[in-house]
Amino acid sequence: MKQIMLACLLMMAAQTSATEVSKCIPTQFDETVTLAYINDGDTITLTDGRLVRLIGIDSPEIDFQFANLSQPYANEAKQFLSSVIQPGQTLQLAFDKKRLDPFGRTLAYVYTTELQHLQELMLANGFAKARVYQNDYFWQCLASVEQLARDNRLGLWGHKSYQPLVAESLKREDTHLWQEIRGVVTGYERKSQVLELNIGENLVMMISQQDIGKFSNILTLELLQKTVLVRGKLYFSYGKYRLNTQHLSQITIENTP
Repeated sequence: MKQIMLACLLMMAAQTSATEVSKCIPTQFDETVTLAYINDGDTITLTDGRLVRLIGIDSPEIDFQFANLSQPYANEAKQFLSSVIQPGQTLQLAFDKKRLDPFGRTLAYVYTTELQHLQELMLANGFAKARVYQNDYFWQCLASVEQLARDNRLGLWGHKSYQPLVAESLKREDTHLWQEIRGVVTGYERKSQVLELNIGENLVMMISQQDIGKFSNILTLELLQKTVLVRGKLYFSYGKYRLNTQHLSQITIENTP
């Protein structure tokens, strides 16, 4: 019964999304391809054998060897994508600056012939998180789509595993993972070639000299005492938790009442 209900919900979500107009549309498409297989919520295989990684999103990981170790909502994400596109379907690809990832997968924004953007559909229904790796043409557009799903606690955003950590409650076991952390900006200072943004008492957001210009619009005195969400790979060094920041998508100023 639970599986039947899930299937119905996925179909309803797909049908609702199909009526919405995509926000992140390129000026042109670079390739027309044919779908062979859906690997998971953010990766597909084409009939020419290429693996395509959907740019700008991160869907929960499926553990194909030990199913019980899959991340929450990993299988639901794949099922949702499978309800939107099917093997043999024609798709259109748009590329960004970097076309291959370190694993040799093709990086692309993927659209149906009806101009439905797969990345947006996954984000809008809460089956993926927005995340910038190297390509970022649509990062602000995708972040806005994610925010609506987050605000409405859709999909994975309603699951405790995807709630932000609290800066003051970080633990050593939280390190060495990409984390999302909520805290209050308490200050910042320049040290050698790095700007350190203090979040609470024990978290430091590190911004290198070469990247400071990317954050010029938010690194003002008005940022002090604001609640922010910061994202990055967490580590512990010199008595504090730290994360390195290279892109503006790694910090969001939250609206406060």
